[in-house]
Amino acid sequence: MDNKRPFEIAECQQAAKGLKSSWQDMAGSEALIRALVAERNGDTPLALFWTEVHQQGSS
Repeated sequence: MDNKRPFEIAECQQAAKGLKSSWQDMAGSEALIRALVAERNGDTPLALFWTEVHQQGSS
């Protein structure tokens, strides 16, 4: 873990699975929307988390 990524990849993979089960083909969009909202609210670490979730879900 580093300062730019204060979360575990396993957490992202689990979140990606959760989004996929809830949002099906819209899971990627949902992750990016959550990242945008987090960044707009000034929570950069959470925004980075959701962009990593998006990446894990699309790989």
